[in-house]
Amino acid sequence: MAPVKRYAVGAGAGLAALVLLAGGVAWFGGGYDRWQSARLVTDACDGVLPADEVRAVLGDRRLKAGKDTSEGSLDDTTTSLRVTCGIARGADPHDGAHPGEATMTVTVNGVPTLDREDRRYESLYPPVRSTLPPAPLGQGWSGVFAMGHSSGEARATTSVLLDCSPGRGDLLVTVAVEGKKYLDDSPLDNPERRTAFARVATATAANASRRWNCDADLGEPPATVPLPVNEDEYVVPADAEGACSGVTARGKRVDRVWESGSGAAPIEECVLGGAKGTASRLTALYGPYAEGARHDAAEHTGKPHPSESGQRSGVLDEGDYWTSAECPGDDGPALFGLTGGHDDETQEAGADRAYALSVLKTFAERSAAAHGCAAPAAPTATTAP
Repeated sequence: MAPVKRYAVGAGAGLAALVLLAGGVAWFGGGYDRWQSARLVTDACDGVLPADEVRAVLGDRRLKAGKDTSEGSLDDTTTSLRVTCGIARGADPHDGAHPGEATMTVTVNGVPTLDREDRRYESLYPPVRSTLPPAPLGQGWSGVFAMGHSSGEARATTSVLLDCSPGRGDLLVTVAVEGKKYLDDSPLDNPERRTAFARVATATAANASRRWNCDADLGEPPATVPLPVNEDEYVVPADAEGACSGVTARGKRVDRVWESGSGAAPIEECVLGGAKGTASRLTALYGPYAEGARHDAAEHTGKPHPSESGQRSGVLDEGDYWTSAECPGDDGPALFGLTGGHDDETQEAGADRAYALSVLKTFAERSAAAHGCAAPAAPTATTAP
């Protein structure tokens, strides 16, 4: 019996060694990194970040948590909900999938902002920066995907606006990913990359809706995300089918346009230009973005935006034309504006003004109708009193 006993002991020891070896391989072969990254992600932003979607963008290794702040709630009547977190990834030239440094910043905002007086010298909501018009997300989401560059780094921003149940305001989720080498080596014209970025925002929005009892109607997980237009993707005005639909040309000064795609989104843009480059930009802002624009105007000029005093259209101090429209909900009127395209020093100032007011009227009426808003006020060249 002794040999059998020794064999049994030896077999048990060998099995234990194999288990330990297998565990060590998993631990040092990436299991610990995955466990640590999942814990880091799920602890951030009050627990609303989707771990799998974030790791699909940033990977499992070299992740660090950034600043995490949280205040307010959808039930607070004095302080709006604002939750922000950041996750950064260090560079590793040997990591073929995720070689470069990258940062992801996620913000969840209650809309509208109840404590605007406490937010002086800062924007109410994260900006959506893009050189050319952003692309609407579609697929049941009110949101946009935008690309741009800042300080030599590529930046991809996805914003999602949720219409919460009556009496609870709205939720705005913004996800920005930045990184020079990472984004340059993984071009955003890769639809899988764009979709991975957007899914972080849509999954976060779904989690946030449950976390703060927003009870919004949600879209589907994006199957694909439209690519925002680039400099080569212009059309002649007569062929525009999106945000520029109905806008007319003006000789060689405006014989091409760059536009947001069709589909209602909280930001819509139509850029006008010619062979010498872009000349002016038409912008439609809804909900938080219109609210933010009014706030920013007051911060920059020291006086309220004209719409705050009941004016419905006119000219801002900078010379930009604007108009507004009443929309469903309690977020205040939508704002429509045209920047550029005016030069009072030229002999064509009157023609410039007439053309600017005409295209702004066409742009605003189409956008307002698509959003179920009332007809915008007729644009005018009247300055605020």
